[in-house]
Amino acid sequence: MASPVPESIFLEDFGQTVDLTRRIREVLLNYPEGTTVLKELIQNADDAGATTVSLCLDRRSHGCDSLLSNSLSQWQGPALLAYNNAVFTEDDFVSISKIGGSSKHGQAWKTGRFGVGFNSVYHLTDLPSFVSDKYVVLFDPQGVYLPRVSAANPGKRIEFTSSSALSFYNDQFFPYCAFGCDMQSPFSGTLFRFPLRNADQAARSKLSRQAYSPEDISSMFAQLFEEGVLMLLFLKSVLCIEMYVWDAGDPEPKKIHSCSVSSVTDDTVWHRQALLRLSKCLNTSTEVDAFPLDFVSETVSGVETERQTERFYVVQTMASTSSRIGSFATTASKEYDIHLLPWASIAACISDNSLNVICNILYLCLLLLP
Repeated sequence: MASPVPESIFLEDFGQTVDLTRRIREVLLNYPEGTTVLKELIQNADDAGATTVSLCLDRRSHGCDSLLSNSLSQWQGPALLAYNNAVFTEDDFVSISKIGGSSKHGQAWKTGRFGVGFNSVYHLTDLPSFVSDKYVVLFDPQGVYLPRVSAANPGKRIEFTSSSALSFYNDQFFPYCAFGCDMQSPFSGTLFRFPLRNADQAARSKLSRQAYSPEDISSMFAQLFEEGVLMLLFLKSVLCIEMYVWDAGDPEPKKIHSCSVSSVTDDTVWHRQALLRLSKCLNTSTEVDAFPLDFVSETVSGVETERQTERFYVVQTMASTSSRIGSFATTASKEYDIHLLPWASIAACISDNSLNVICNILYLCLLLLP
């Protein structure tokens, strides 16, 4: 039994801590700017089981009269909105609040990691936030914008359905009223808002000195659209990626690009989720799966829509646990707590006049990243 501490001995709180802003800067060094941010958001949505992802360049500027604090007024301008139709679980809320402590650590089939890759959004903003189910969450790693934040708790979570948040702080929460979210009833999806860091904010930021303009996001959308089919090709759940622009004065956003899996059947879903299915069972023999996959890409300009279709043939395999690479993955898990899967996919475009071949040995490689 521990002895009581004499009153004459003063025990001062003292221990190792992490400088959050410095840690985020280190994360940004490992995650390139550009479409990497968008791809991380799509991958996280896929891991959550979402079937639709919508990205929106919100060019509007919102009111500043009813905010949580006056210092938030500078983040009421243009933003990137990212919607998906999956709802956060309580584990997701815990995971996204930690850098490098994701709940996906022991789930090798999950490629995205809320704890690390999500933080690439700090390339764009100092104040990421999102709405899902009955909560709105705002992060302020520098502790300078939100009220009553600290290094120990650099953010806020608000249960808006029971607090009449929209009526008290209408200007603060109105920007989230999009893609079916009304900020009054629980939201059956997830909507992120990343207000873009301008030049003045970048000059003061402890996270990144890089400013982003709406034109930068437009360029990212154009590049992502070029890669959209390839992004969808090896995902498990997401069937459609859409891109929108919301101009000032418009009542709703306008779709400019979309990439989607076409003619979706139960068989299509079964094949695409082979990784999830096989990762949960003990494979005593090598499993091979093959199937065709059709895609449609659309660009909307005014009343004109340009449409392109492509067909791919996908072959994917999971090595047996007794194989050399399977044994390596088992050893890595048991001895080093590194969770890998001996999984590989390859796809060939079999559309007319196409000789493109896309190879993807994705899961073994990506899970070695920090």
